[in-house]
Amino acid sequence: MNKLNPAFGSPHSPAAAAAGECRVTFEPGGRAVQVLAGTLLIEAAARAGLIVQTPCGGKGSCGKCAVRVTTGECPPRAACAAHFSAARLRAGWRLACQARVMAGDAMVEIPEKSMFDRRSKILTTGSRNRKVAFKPTVWKQYVELPAPTQADDLPDLQRLERAVGQPLHATLPVLRMLPERLRHERFAGTAVICGERLLDVEPGNSSLSCFGAAFDLGTTTIVGMLVNLYDGCEVAVSATLNPQVALGDDVISRIGRVRDNPAALEELRAAVIQTFNHLLQDLIEQAGMDSGLIYEVTVAGNTTMQQLFCGISPAALGEVPFPAVCRRALMFEAQDVGLVAANPRARLYLFPVIGGFVGGDTVAGMLATDLAASSAPTLLVDIGTNGELVLAHAGKLFACSTAAGPAFEGARISAGMRATEGAIEKIVMADGDLCFNVIGESRPVGLCGTALIDLVAELLRLGVIEDTGRLLPPDELPSSVPAAIRARLYVTDGRADFLLVPADASRTGEPIWLRQRDVRELQLATAAIRAGILILLKQAGLTPEQLDTVLLAGGFGNFIRRNNARRIGLLPAISSERIRFVGNTSLMGARDVLISKEERVKAEALAARTHHLDLSLDPEFQVEFSNAMLFPDGDAHDCTLG
Repeated sequence: MNKLNPAFGSPHSPAAAAAGECRVTFEPGGRAVQVLAGTLLIEAAARAGLIVQTPCGGKGSCGKCAVRVTTGECPPRAACAAHFSAARLRAGWRLACQARVMAGDAMVEIPEKSMFDRRSKILTTGSRNRKVAFKPTVWKQYVELPAPTQADDLPDLQRLERAVGQPLHATLPVLRMLPERLRHERFAGTAVICGERLLDVEPGNSSLSCFGAAFDLGTTTIVGMLVNLYDGCEVAVSATLNPQVALGDDVISRIGRVRDNPAALEELRAAVIQTFNHLLQDLIEQAGMDSGLIYEVTVAGNTTMQQLFCGISPAALGEVPFPAVCRRALMFEAQDVGLVAANPRARLYLFPVIGGFVGGDTVAGMLATDLAASSAPTLLVDIGTNGELVLAHAGKLFACSTAAGPAFEGARISAGMRATEGAIEKIVMADGDLCFNVIGESRPVGLCGTALIDLVAELLRLGVIEDTGRLLPPDELPSSVPAAIRARLYVTDGRADFLLVPADASRTGEPIWLRQRDVRELQLATAAIRAGILILLKQAGLTPEQLDTVLLAGGFGNFIRRNNARRIGLLPAISSERIRFVGNTSLMGARDVLISKEERVKAEALAARTHHLDLSLDPEFQVEFSNAMLFPDGDAHDCTLG
């Protein structure tokens, strides 16, 4: 049974019991599912259609998948004891990624903060400051052919070639269809052509009805766009979370899952393909059209995601030197990967990749921003689950990837969460105290990565956090720290913690803290990005001061405050006017190759000419990383603009 499409509330039959099955009911909501004894709670939840947070990929290290077993046998494992007190363990608290239901029926409560909220903020737009030559690979032409005669006995395919003015290649199914179709329609109809491939000859004149779909295949989210290939207009957009998060929050955990269990490859592929079909269907319904009018699909994703999408094992990406299966762009029949919500003969295009962890989404971003044409040193930064960096200077391109995602995505942060309803997304100082915005304008549940940056930046400015990252206790604070901020600091076991929201003001009834270890996690993530930037600059013979422009791409990058990102050292110390938000460049790049053959040639050339730096093999990276663990000097990095 597909774990993402369970039959809710399956009856507990004697046959099931004899087979060692258990009935697990999840509250709130009462969804129930039959599973084999020994099944992990997180897998049982997935079968019930409930996605529980697993930022650590199910290793039991982040503690974000906390659930409470109210009835049933579900013994704790060692990892549970690291996150819960003895009293909470006796009360039934478990980590869903570690605890297994062992016998009989079980009742499990999933707290709201442990759920992966499907209402995440997903960036679906991008900036557009350049023109793209409109020359789609797929096009239509209405033809009226002369019927064969003794004087004109050209074969059917060549007769069609003469009318459209170019050679045509046809698959066997198309050739089988062609003679009857032409004669039934009295040698008139609309030829559907992709490059030099004849996809169909449709009855009547359908030349104005030609569509394609472009996709940003992200590790966490998927965004699709329907485009009219007759005039290049964007018709509809649809977005959702990537269902693979239930099977691993990041690419490393998904690679590890396939390495440990080869059968997981099909599980991951099927989950994402099903979502693509749902998004395609939604695009079709928005446009009020037939699925048979979608003739091409383009996809931009990181190297791991594109291989999982195709059902190609990413196991080799988990071993040095992290080789991809293919660097060049790939083209298939869309139905070969299971895309059925499109024309049966629709074509599929996947972007070329640069390296093991610098993939097609980065190439799409370079394409959409016209990075290679930059006249001054320009840095493209895409901070997501991983951080992809590309530097353009003097006609050369340098790219690398850094493992920076956990803190920015809320993993390993005590009150961290993704940018969903209930997340604090912005924090500012006002009238001597902190003020914040909450997504959905409800009581807060936790704080997302943008708010974490805001908070640490403000505390650095106030002197509450030292450049080493140490949270100061009240008796060590500078005299200039406002009284309201002092009152938020508490000391436990010699360690200072900062109270952001008291228990009675949060939606969960639990306080929201910034703890010392949270600051350390942010330092690690920030240091990885900053070290990567410095390595790229050194490779190009530049200093940070010589950097002219920074382009911030991706969902996370487009919601951070530039001055706060500079203060913590995430971005170089350049003025706000030179830091530009460019939106979802992966989707924009996928759209560009959909409407322009020339852009495909450019994408291939960009991937081939970009110098890929593997930071894991760079001896200077650890030195730069260690140095970057210190927050930068405030005078150099703290600007009040933007």
